Amino acid sequence: MSAIVLNFSTLKNNRFYILVLFFCILPLVLVGTFPEYFYREFEIGYFLVFHNVTEIFSVIVSFSIFGLGYYSFSQSRNSHTLFLGVGFLAVGLIDFMHTLGYKGMPDFVTPNSGNKSSQFWIFSRFITSLVLFSAIYIQPNTKYKFVKERFLLLFTFLVVGVIFLLVIFLNEWIPDTYVQGKGLTPFKKNAEFVIIAILFFALLLYRKASFYTSRRQIQYYLSAFVVCIFSEMVFAVYTSVYDVYNVIGHLYKIGAFYLIYKAVFIAAINDPYEQLIQSNRLLSDEIEENKVYAEMIKKSLREKENLIAEIFHRTKNSIQLVRSILMIQASDFPDDKNIQAIVENTSVKIQTMSLVHDHLYANKDLSEIKVSAYLESLADMVRQAYPPIGKKININFQIGEGSLLLDTAVPLGLIFTEILSNSFKYAFRNVTVGEILISFTFRESICYFDYKDNGVGLPEEFDLSNQKKLGLSLAKIIAEKQMGGTLSIDGTQGFQLKLSFPSDLYKRRV
Repeated sequence: MSAIVLNFSTLKNNRFYILVLFFCILPLVLVGTFPEYFYREFEIGYFLVFHNVTEIFSVIVSFSIFGLGYYSFSQSRNSHTLFLGVGFLAVGLIDFMHTLGYKGMPDFVTPNSGNKSSQFWIFSRFITSLVLFSAIYIQPNTKYKFVKERFLLLFTFLVVGVIFLLVIFLNEWIPDTYVQGKGLTPFKKNAEFVIIAILFFALLLYRKASFYTSRRQIQYYLSAFVVCIFSEMVFAVYTSVYDVYNVIGHLYKIGAFYLIYKAVFIAAINDPYEQLIQSNRLLSDEIEENKVYAEMIKKSLREKENLIAEIFHRTKNSIQLVRSILMIQASDFPDDKNIQAIVENTSVKIQTMSLVHDHLYANKDLSEIKVSAYLESLADMVRQAYPPIGKKININFQIGEGSLLLDTAVPLGLIFTEILSNSFKYAFRNVTVGEILISFTFRESICYFDYKDNGVGLPEEFDLSNQKKLGLSLAKIIAEKQMGGTLSIDGTQGFQLKLSFPSDLYKRRV
């Protein structure tokens, strides 16, 4: 099957070249075989109309090639098409001067003649062949020091200016190319053969080039060389500037320029545009795939969040169940104050941990909780656990905006409930109004927690390192070992605790 497709593709390519050769050979065969029917010399008025139309068309095509190669360079960075475009700018300008200098047209600066227009023609054809030959060595995606837009433009206008001066004002410096009544000079014929040779070698080189973007582009280039060669052959043998061979030569020239335009258009516009379409298609497909993956990820995240929230909820319930079991067990010993005190303290700590999970379950962010809401909830819990009888205890919060991760919030809550419970139980025995000030601030990655009350303070012989009771010594262990912070206590004027710890000791889990 692949062999059949390959043969069909080869046949299709050969058909294109066969059509081009047929277009080139048929007119010459008809004129050469039946000169009495096809060869003629046209009147100057009719021929000038044809000549002006064909030359202006070729000038427009030349300028179009220049526009494609020059103005697409900033995006395509195709040095090959830039070089061709600027080269055909020179060809178009000289062809325009050839049209204005043609015999029968109003004088172009100096009297017009067949020799004058033929000299412009030879210069134009030489530049065309040299540009096409040289372009084979200009790789599309390679940077060259001399292939710069301004430099090439300046060089082009310089060359065109020199040719204008030579043909118009220094005509004696150039060999004659056409003599009225005699036809073409040997110089003109030899020059055409040299141009044909350059085009032929360019044709051979282009066949081996490997930088083409598509098969169509090489087809257009090779066909353009073939048509150019036929055009130069015709212009090497005509005897009158108004005869049928001149007409055929101009038709060949139009065909060749059109093919070159198509080749440059493919390289400068068509192929990059098709690549852009293909890239957009691939990008669209990738975006659609990413949308599907994004929905899958969102669904997975929602499921994960729901699962974690459910875990927090169940953890809270489990902790409360443990607390209830302890309370039930303690009810069997209503007269044992030690057991009741232990259960009471343990119950407060259990509720402290339970509140963390309660906040996380109610929060959109399952990794962290707001410090202000958490500490205020703990304060309400302690007030309910140890209601002050006959006293008024004011709790003042000075808490900055910020959140803590679960791994830091739990130990902070345990420390806070421990010292707040102590204040409610022991600090305000001899006063009717107690004041507690709680401050929490964030400074870069360090958190500062300050606690102060105006109670009785601590005994003078109090030493935190020698405490056998679990309360404050547990707070110090939690602060240093679990939170990676430092804790200090002062009990001389009321009770004061200072705690500082890093907020980035643990990483987010969700």
